[in-house]
Amino acid sequence: PEAVDIAEFLNQLLGEYDEGFQVQQLQPVVTVEGEARIFADGRLMWRVFDNLLNNICKYSLPHTRVYFNVKTGGKTVVITLKNISGTPLNITADDLMERFVRGDSARTTEGSGLGLSIAKSLTELQKGRFDLYVDGDLFKVVIIFDKA
Repeated sequence: PEAVDIAEFLNQLLGEYDEGFQVQQLQPVVTVEGEARIFADGRLMWRVFDNLLNNICKYSLPHTRVYFNVKTGGKTVVITLKNISGTPLNITADDLMERFVRGDSARTTEGSGLGLSIAKSLTELQKGRFDLYVDGDLFKVVIIFDKA
């Protein structure tokens, strides 16, 4: 692990996904509050966020905003990603996190549903916390790390 500036990291990642956001006509809204440096493995963090942004591009309702919030407070850095699903999320957050589960049981597109489980495992491997929330069609991921 090394000190990673999450705001800079997120900006680089958003640059990589700019075309995907344009295709889906998604508008990223980024808010950074405070200095956001964490100890993490950059390659593992890239896999975590690559999975999340890939899912956002695949499954978000077109013509909507996607929120990225980085907030420091006390001894932690909290990274929140929120988007609206393009199809109803007829599943609980816990079920969505289980291996081989898809967000919509009727969905026939490719994919194993492993991504969120792997993203959570990779986050926890780096001593972070990965929480998933579903509220209607709102999909929200909260990742928490100690400050570097």
